[in-house]
Amino acid sequence: MRVRFDKRISLVLAALLFIPVSILAEDHAPTAPLESAKKVQDSERFLIWDVTWQKGKSTGMRKLNMDQVSVTVAEGALKITRPDGSWSIEEERPGSVRYEPKGTTIEEEGVSDTPCHQAIFQLKDLVPEPWPLTEGIAAQFPRINTYKLFETDRIVVWDQTWKPGARITRHLHYHRTAAVFLEGGSIHSISDAGVASPAFTRKVGEVINTTTFNSAPHEEEGVEGTPRAIWVEFK
Repeated sequence: MRVRFDKRISLVLAALLFIPVSILAEDHAPTAPLESAKKVQDSERFLIWDVTWQKGKSTGMRKLNMDQVSVTVAEGALKITRPDGSWSIEEERPGSVRYEPKGTTIEEEGVSDTPCHQAIFQLKDLVPEPWPLTEGIAAQFPRINTYKLFETDRIVVWDQTWKPGARITRHLHYHRTAAVFLEGGSIHSISDAGVASPAFTRKVGEVINTTTFNSAPHEEEGVEGTPRAIWVEFK
């Protein structure tokens, strides 16, 4: 009787161990959008990837374990396949944005001779302590020459262009944000004392990620060119 009881326990334990391992393998699969993707930033709110979709390269069917925002930097075509076998060809243009919520099951494949280049922002579930607000000082968004593309319960996505001489109103950055530049150029900030910082240049495909609070109010202004960026702002 004793031997028989032990065998039953062993079989039950083996079954229980097998099931969680399978579940963990699915829920905690690698988060890279594509095997060749390059990790650009890993912060408390964002995991950001630089992805080039070479023709014929596929993700395979996968379930997303984070909300994600895909921003196209250089045009190309992607084949999007769904679990039911339906598919579509998406002609991606610079500045096009696609949002997929956590739990989406999808397969993506590059299908154009010219590889599509994207920055993919994966949104972490961690909610850190909010940054302090200062009465009377505006937030980073909305702002001049900036358009809201869409909004969810967690984020707002903005399309901004800096133009020479078009000064951005005095503000503070109260929310965690990240951006990718679609057009390059130079920008500077102006302090409350009216002192302009040295101009800094942004390049096409460059990613920035605000991870610390800057308590100094400032204005911004384009200096050279018309830099353009897509921003992902947590609420």
